[in-house]
Amino acid sequence: MKKLMYFLVFVIGIGFANAQDVEITDDDLKAYAIANAGVKSITSSISPLVNDLISKQEGMTGQRFKELQATKGDADKLAGIEALEWEIKFLDTVNGEIDERKQAAKDLINLMAKYAIGSSKYKAIRSGIKDDPDMKARYDVITAKFE
Repeated sequence: MKKLMYFLVFVIGIGFANAQDVEITDDDLKAYAIANAGVKSITSSISPLVNDLISKQEGMTGQRFKELQATKGDADKLAGIEALEWEIKFLDTVNGEIDERKQAAKDLINLMAKYAIGSSKYKAIRSGIKDDPDMKARYDVITAKFE
């Protein structure tokens, strides 16, 4: 029993050490940068889309949309600001468009993490860029090529 316990501790220790020592290549950082660029492209399109939808909707202003958006769809709060039926439908439509783009960004990250980088490397890169100045510098060199 004691030998089994030592063996389990050894195996868990090796697994933990391997998880901490994931080798991150420049190709891994490039794939991570590509994923982040894709997410940025998707999420940066949200505000212009919302502004376009507002400008095309007769009777809607940016200020009124902010008031509607601040309610987070809560029926009592919408009633409190005297939201009209068409305004509520418009809010739902716009929020649906926003949610689709946010989901697309999440899907892109998940696909890149799973198929291009690997989940463990993705997590290691994400934390490494925050905590490891050398990795951050390598990443910055790679992303500078995208600009």
